[in-house]
Amino acid sequence: MFSIDERFRGLPANREQVLSLYQSINSPHLAIPGKPAGPAQAFVLGLRGSGGFAVFIYLYLSEAQDCAVYVPGRRAASQEDYQQDEAAALGFVESMGFMMDNANFRGLPAAHQDELLKTLPVFYKDPKLVPGASRSRAEEKRNASTNLGRLLSSF
Repeated sequence: MFSIDERFRGLPANREQVLSLYQSINSPHLAIPGKPAGPAQAFVLGLRGSGGFAVFIYLYLSEAQDCAVYVPGRRAASQEDYQQDEAAALGFVESMGFMMDNANFRGLPAAHQDELLKTLPVFYKDPKLVPGASRSRAEEKRNASTNLGRLLSSF
């Protein structure tokens, strides 16, 4: 039902387009075909388009600053089909080990919705543009090693 579409690097949307948003509360280690293995975050995003409704699965690989976007077999679903697709998407990511939480996007105040649109990786055109993504894991390890070295040399 869902398949990876390499053309998608993100799912930029405006507030009015977002029907639902689920976010993982854990980060299991995944091996996605064609991507480096590592911890991942999952997002299930329901969007309203001009032709109907669609559910997308977005997996964010923070260490690699990469993503995988799973698209549904049908992009313009009816309301009833949309609900079935959303349930299937949640089942799919839960089968990979993700524990999902409903962000209740539609019930949030507009300011909080805008904040989510600006901070969550799923809404960026490219995962390399996500705030904080510029620091690589190697840089973090180097900084930690440098700080540890300075601490030990102070004795």
